[in-house]
Amino acid sequence: MINPMSQHYEDRPAERQKMTFKTYREFAVKRGGQSSLPDGVYARPKVYNNFALTLADQCPWHLILRTDKEEKEYFGPLIMQEMECAELLKDSTPFVKLYSRASKYKRLPSVAVEEALANAVIHFDASLERDIVIDFRDEGLTIRSPGGFIEKDNFDVIVSTCPRNPKTALLMKSLGLVRLEGTGLELIRGCYLTTGLMPVIASDTDSFCIQLPSLDNADKTIPEETETVLSYLRSYGSGNIRSMSRILKIRINLLERIFSNLESDGRIFTMGKEKDLRAFYNRSYAMDEDYAIIHRPDIRSSAGMPDRICC
Repeated sequence: MINPMSQHYEDRPAERQKMTFKTYREFAVKRGGQSSLPDGVYARPKVYNNFALTLADQCPWHLILRTDKEEKEYFGPLIMQEMECAELLKDSTPFVKLYSRASKYKRLPSVAVEEALANAVIHFDASLERDIVIDFRDEGLTIRSPGGFIEKDNFDVIVSTCPRNPKTALLMKSLGLVRLEGTGLELIRGCYLTTGLMPVIASDTDSFCIQLPSLDNADKTIPEETETVLSYLRSYGSGNIRSMSRILKIRINLLERIFSNLESDGRIFTMGKEKDLRAFYNRSYAMDEDYAIIHRPDIRSSAGMPDRICC
């Protein structure tokens, strides 16, 4: 019997009772040798619940993958839609080279993609009768799932060990698709730890969104932040990376990249390493730059002599 106190949409009797499970049974045989359905598919004897409907060939919820070239809609058991979509994203994501390192990396980290997709499924609100939409663009991957955060002020929904769809979550855990150890967000963040980029998780009243930036963007420093760093160093002459990160509110990984780019340009020089790294403003470079501007050969007076700009 269904627990009368249960608030999970999974446990409620499905409006559709005529359903087949051919696709799931074939999958189960390949994975574990048994074609039986998992426990918990009945709301009451001989009455399927919504959890069973997510496993049926007639599952009414879909994953929709949008790219610049096409839109693909997945069908069948929801967890198999997730697996198929994750596999396609892994196969279609090229390797990129970061910071001229010898090794290459997936443009979208596979672990982050799998974890984000799995969490979109186990946390989505099926009662809203909307699909899970995945936008795959050059700038990254955005996953929008129906249903806001489960608990008020819970901004780490992805690490929650109390998912909105616990039966789906347990089944996915048994298949090795999700860990359910409260480490989902940390795993995703870990994929971006040395890149200076950061995945974003946001929510409104009826949906939440996970954004995974492409590692192609890791070598693109935001000009405004570079100018902020330069302005600070012009004013103070030097700065410790930890202090500057706190004062300027720029991540240390991004500061390291900005320092590297500015040092390559000759605008600053650095001493030390890691969190003790200190940057010094190269005033000789600035003087040379000012001198070059003041004495530009194309600036001439009416007499044909170079004009001099006075400050």
